[in-house]
Amino acid sequence: MDADGDFDLELKRIMDRREQETLYFNIYGRIEVHEWLMKDVVRVKAFREAILHNESFKNKTVLDVGCGMGMLSIFAAKAGAKKVLAVDAASITDFAERIAKDNGYGGVITVIRGKVEDIELSSDIDKVDIIVCDWIGHCLFSENMLDSVIFARDKWLSAGGHIYPDTAQLYLAAIRGRDQDLGFWHDVHGFDLSAIRRRCESKAVLEHVTGGQVMSKVCLVKSLDLYTVQRQSANFRSFYELKVTRNGWVHALVAYFDVGFSKTAQRISFSTSPCAPWTHWNQTVFYLETPLPVNAGETIKGVFGMKASEESIFDLQFDIYVDFEGRQKSVTSQQSFVLSNSLALGGV
Repeated sequence: MDADGDFDLELKRIMDRREQETLYFNIYGRIEVHEWLMKDVVRVKAFREAILHNESFKNKTVLDVGCGMGMLSIFAAKAGAKKVLAVDAASITDFAERIAKDNGYGGVITVIRGKVEDIELSSDIDKVDIIVCDWIGHCLFSENMLDSVIFARDKWLSAGGHIYPDTAQLYLAAIRGRDQDLGFWHDVHGFDLSAIRRRCESKAVLEHVTGGQVMSKVCLVKSLDLYTVQRQSANFRSFYELKVTRNGWVHALVAYFDVGFSKTAQRISFSTSPCAPWTHWNQTVFYLETPLPVNAGETIKGVFGMKASEESIFDLQFDIYVDFEGRQKSVTSQQSFVLSNSLALGGV
């Protein structure tokens, strides 16, 4: 491709990204999206306990990245922060400013409309002491908020400053589930719609998985320390080994994560494990083309690969290799999946 062609392709990519960002921030301007997040008791309780009764916030300058309605900013202000800068590019900032004033924190919380990558702080603020942000997406990395936190950390966080939350671990396990009944698409009123079947097979699914479905021990595939992690950390490959714990069928692999606030006296954390209380993140399920008949003591192993989508700021792409040698059956396979953020589609 010539130079003009390269330029046109890059320009199209930039324009596509801007259109996606506009859609993204329009969605997060909707009150019902924030209502959905606020109703996640596990999420709100963890942030409240990590911030509200934390001596570290007293007389500190706090940056709230992606503030939404400003609840984390209010927690920080109530915890004694001297100044809170609440940043969000969505129109929800109109409500964040009003809510701060209605609760008596208008003099502490300053709401800034814009992407954190594009804004500048007031001239009297060179560094911040603390960054708070709910940067966590489905399968930990969707929506790419982590890169915004890293940008803010590198530009504004003072030496020895704190990030809330600051640790995370992504795990993989084997589960029994349901047989995907996709044969319907082979013959729909006499027509072959198997292209739809192939699309469904390649989608990672957000589901509520219960502890009773888990068929193996878990395996850590990614760990994050927000003081050292670098951009594009969603792009990685990890070997995994899953020790089967009981006899039955494995229909899918499931990914879930734990998140921690290490700068709290109680080491506050929460989990999206199938064995933990429900959160709005649910779990991410990867259905296997061939279910595995397993026996306790057998091992499912392979490679789990993830990367941010090149086409959508909402999506993640996965390549999962499975190598299983069981008493009843041996399977070696490779499947590719896409995880589309439900909010990107306008849902909650």
